[in-house]
Amino acid sequence: MKKYLSPQLYDAILEGSKDVDTRKHTRKKLTIFFSDVVGFTSTTDSMEAEDISELLNSYLDSMAKIALKWGGTIDKFVGDAIMVFFGDPDFTSDRDHALKAVSMALEMREKMIELRLEWADAGVEKPLHIRIGINTGYCTIGNFGSENRMDYTIIGGNVNLAARLETAAQPDNILISHETYSFVKEKIECEYIGELNYKGLKEPIKTYKVIRLRDESFSAETEFVKITEDSVVLKDNLLAPKNMTKEDREKFISSLRMAISYTEEIAKR
Repeated sequence: MKKYLSPQLYDAILEGSKDVDTRKHTRKKLTIFFSDVVGFTSTTDSMEAEDISELLNSYLDSMAKIALKWGGTIDKFVGDAIMVFFGDPDFTSDRDHALKAVSMALEMREKMIELRLEWADAGVEKPLHIRIGINTGYCTIGNFGSENRMDYTIIGGNVNLAARLETAAQPDNILISHETYSFVKEKIECEYIGELNYKGLKEPIKTYKVIRLRDESFSAETEFVKITEDSVVLKDNLLAPKNMTKEDREKFISSLRMAISYTEEIAKR
C-alpha cells in the first residue's frame, strides 16, 4: 500500500490521525504545485511503448524523490503531470510551505538538465522541458469518491489557479501567484510579469516568474569545461579527440552537451 500513497498520508492512516470517510472534509491553507512536461506526447510519438515507459518512469522517480526530500505530499501523477501540495498532513507554517514548494521547483528544474543529457545519450532526439505553477491559498481537503474507491485530495479555486499558472508557464519557467510570492520574496528572486487573465477565473491575477534563490551562484564543472553565470570555459586550449580514449571522448561529448544546455538555461534567465 505504501507504493500507492504518499508516505505522510500512509503514516497518518496507520496512526489513526486521518479518518477514511468521504463525508468529512476540512478547509486549510496549502501551497499547491503543478508541473508537466512540454511536448511529451509529440516527442514520444515515434518511440516504442517500452522506451516511453522507461523514460516516463525515470522522470517521475526523479521528481518524486525531490518532492519527498522537501516534504511535499504527492497527490497524483497524471501521465507526465505531477500534483504536489504542502501543509497537510504535516503542518509547519504557511511561509515554510511556500518556500519548500518553490525550492523544490527550482531543484526539479535543475534536475531536468541532467535528465536531458541522459535522455540524449539514450537516443531521445527532442529535448524535454517542464513548466511549473505554484499557488498558496485555502483548499477543501479530504477523501473524495465512493466508499469502495476514494482519493485523499484537495479541491477548490486555489487548486485551479495553480493548474492555470502551470498551463500559462513557458518551458522551464516557474510561475507563482502573489500569495506565494509574498511568502518567498525575501529568499527567492522573482520577476513580476503583470496581471494575467486565466481561463475560468473572473479576475486577473498578479503573477511572478521565479528566477533563483537569492545570492545563489550559478556554476557547473567537469574535467573538461567550467560553466559560470558569465562564461563557458574549456579547461584545455588544445584537445585531440583522436588521441583520447573512448571513455574520455564520451566524457568530453557529455561536457559539451552540458555546456550547451546550461548556456540555454542562462539565456532564459
